Amino acid sequence: MTASITLRYFAARGRAQFLRYYLRARQMPFTEERVPLSADFAAWRAIRDDRAVTGPFHKLPVLVFDGRLVAETLPIAEFLHGALGDSARLSTDDNLCHKMLLSSVYQDVMTPIGTLLWAEPLFPGVDLGALAKRTLERMQQQLKALEQTLLEWQWLERARSRPVMVADCLLWEELDVAQRVLGASLGFQNHAVLAQFHRDFAARPVCEALKQEQPSPITARPGEDDVIARIHTLLPAAA
Repeated sequence: MTASITLRYFAARGRAQFLRYYLRARQMPFTEERVPLSADFAAWRAIRDDRAVTGPFHKLPVLVFDGRLVAETLPIAEFLHGALGDSARLSTDDNLCHKMLLSSVYQDVMTPIGTLLWAEPLFPGVDLGALAKRTLERMQQQLKALEQTLLEWQWLERARSRPVMVADCLLWEELDVAQRVLGASLGFQNHAVLAQFHRDFAARPVCEALKQEQPSPITARPGEDDVIARIHTLLPAAA
């Protein structure tokens, strides 16, 4: 298919990296507009109030697809799932599984990790060590649930007979981010199905190539690398 596509987001992985993976994996040409990061967020403040640029809620990411503006991460993902023909390839039940996985990974993996990285600026006086340990416990529980669900849904087997889909890309990205932020304490290697998915994902070469071409922080949080290093020292050793 031919479409004019623009994806607008910060110069960070954040809520848009999986969309970048997906469009690349599906060989969909698109224009990428990355808003530069700085301590004062000057580039963002310059465009924030322009609804033609940042959408109805003055937020990013924003997708412009053949002139249609789509805002908010999950609606963008669902829109692309339909626009690229994936919803037509799947049964009603399988489409529901994809929506549920997108929601769960977004809410229960991406969001808690982003909150952990931004905790000190957002919540002055927060005990970063205590929050990191609670986040780790929550992540370990979520990985266990994801593992069981992917087994029940035969996700890995079904993925071999269909194109890479947007839910696949979100899952791969957030498993990658969780390992980066929580380190060895996460015990990722103990989750065989998730580890296999992350290792053997058909679009992994595309994902890794993009990470190399455009090295980006996970979030726009200043000093993110130092925060991650501190989190690693605050967490217990892996079992």
